[in-house]
Amino acid sequence: PRLMDSTTIKALRVIEALSVSEEPRGVAELSRQLGFTKSNTFRILSTLASQGYVRAHGDTGRYLLTLRIWEHGARIIERHPVRRVAQPHLKMLFAQLNETILISVLDFPDVLYIDKMDSDYPVRASARVGWRAPAWRTASGKAMLAFQPGDVVGGLLESGSIGASDAAAFRDELAAVRQRGYAMSFNGSRPGVNSVAAPIWGRDAVPLSSLSVSGPTERF
Repeated sequence: PRLMDSTTIKALRVIEALSVSEEPRGVAELSRQLGFTKSNTFRILSTLASQGYVRAHGDTGRYLLTLRIWEHGARIIERHPVRRVAQPHLKMLFAQLNETILISVLDFPDVLYIDKMDSDYPVRASARVGWRAPAWRTASGKAMLAFQPGDVVGGLLESGSIGASDAAAFRDELAAVRQRGYAMSFNGSRPGVNSVAAPIWGRDAVPLSSLSVSGPTERF
């Protein structure tokens, strides 16, 4: 419990708050949002600035993240084994379909997109690397959830993300995914978008990630 209240955890929360903000943020508003004192928030921002992770926005008294976080993230994603191995397969599939292709990993209870190729069509399914979506609503998520241990799916159902009336249907859908080897979603995490996804397997019996193809409902 003491560790959960450490300065390190608070600094990470400040970074997360800045990362999702479209605009630079001031000390007072960050303090209110995060429930920290102003002096504590200012010390954290000053420390992050001294290490190059945050910079002041002119003389406004507001702060924003630098690209330091992105530098580290870019190095990590370049080393991701699935992303590295899957690239030629994405290109081959894209040449055949010309629809948006995504590689996702399961970051419970969400999927996290780690690579993509965008369709050339003016109207297309859009997503960004680094975006998240609820795993149970996406084809990519269901393609991985179907092969997870039972307690993982049970934890998802117990979390309340899926209504009690939909739980049985969701289990039936995962059973169908296991049987046929791929998952589908219709108007899943994004209205007007349909997707199909298959798991990418590692050495164990649990998917490392999934590959999905998505397109607008009128075309795909």
